[in-house]
Amino acid sequence: MVKALYIYNLFPKLYKNVNEWIKNLSHIKNMGFNAVYINPFHYPGFSGSIYAPKDYYEYNPNFFTNKKNPEEELRSFIEACKEKDILPIMDLVVNHTSIDSPLIKEHKNWYVLEKDGEVKRPGAWENGKFVTWGDLATFDLDNSPDRDNLWKYLLNMCFHYLKLGFRGFRCDAAYQVSHEFWQYLISNIKKEFSDVVFLAETLSCTPVQIQSLSNCGFDYIFNSSKWWNFNDSWCLEQYNMTRTIAPSISFPETHDTARLMEEVKENEIVFKQRLYFEAIFSKGFMITSGFEYGFKKKLNTVTTTPADWENTGKDYSKIIRKILDIKSKLLPLHEESPIYIVDQPNWMNVFCFIKEWDNVKVLIVLNKDVNNSQNVYLQDLEHILNGEKVIDYSPEERISGYIKTLNINLKPGELKILVKEKDTI
Repeated sequence: MVKALYIYNLFPKLYKNVNEWIKNLSHIKNMGFNAVYINPFHYPGFSGSIYAPKDYYEYNPNFFTNKKNPEEELRSFIEACKEKDILPIMDLVVNHTSIDSPLIKEHKNWYVLEKDGEVKRPGAWENGKFVTWGDLATFDLDNSPDRDNLWKYLLNMCFHYLKLGFRGFRCDAAYQVSHEFWQYLISNIKKEFSDVVFLAETLSCTPVQIQSLSNCGFDYIFNSSKWWNFNDSWCLEQYNMTRTIAPSISFPETHDTARLMEEVKENEIVFKQRLYFEAIFSKGFMITSGFEYGFKKKLNTVTTTPADWENTGKDYSKIIRKILDIKSKLLPLHEESPIYIVDQPNWMNVFCFIKEWDNVKVLIVLNKDVNNSQNVYLQDLEHILNGEKVIDYSPEERISGYIKTLNINLKPGELKILVKEKDTI
């Protein structure tokens, strides 16, 4: 069984070079994270986007000191991760390259082509208009006349980075790539590197698209709980469907989204509510560089530079450590546990649910109202949790002693965690 991953997404464009990545590992470890995920560090195409790789075997000069071979510096970073028992994960972009990649000249038949023989540029619908991404060229992974060699090329590229020491891949836009390719790639890699973890980027996926990835060998997918309002049914429905496919990773923000602190207009009550909820919702959890300091400026895959590092005067590192400690000590919080709603009179304002794993139950009580205190009344907690000596294991102010009946006024946005004393690790 794959361990619960607490991932720090180290966004490389925010740092001067790889030496700063290494210096930040102690800070990352101290917050409780056991994995670091790095966005693409390959040499980019003309647009400068780190998600438009020009050459998989060359390196972005902005991320390295140029005092050593970039590969040596990358290896030093990986070794530093392993010394701190942090799993090094890299981004894997296999569905496209930059439009100016030399692979187009060398292997044009690896790409999707227009009727006139030119390389087709991908795009997406945005606000009712189709927007073409002019800096990208899409691999024809399914129908290329030279498909076998294309697949072998991408497999060998993965082996190259595994031999450097990476032990995880975050698979970009996994749902846009056929399950046949993922089966080929993952099965061949795990024959030689059984400990490698594969994370499927599944944001904006439909349940059907996620289902299509179910037999590919992915160890994790990403869930959409960030956008849940605690009322609509879709989030729990998706969670209960996908948790049988693979455990999932929750997050309060990513490099693709707005910063949470900006979204909540610097409201610390909402900020902490979302942090705590995302941390305990699913097996995996991820934050992005700067989240712990309440950064507000959205990251950009082209324009972000180290000058965008923000001096906010805030530091949420200790509360991140606290909630991850709690997560690690309560079995249902670090597994993809079934979720059961607990009914109570104030259900409009207070969300109560049980997470259960291996006969261990944890009760979560969340004040959905971030402006007002709300009462919650739950009689006979020992019955709800199937045992005696129920304690408050919340990240903030705790009720002392053993609790049989819960009848309290929750502070705005407050989250309570209740569990039997014997079930804490």
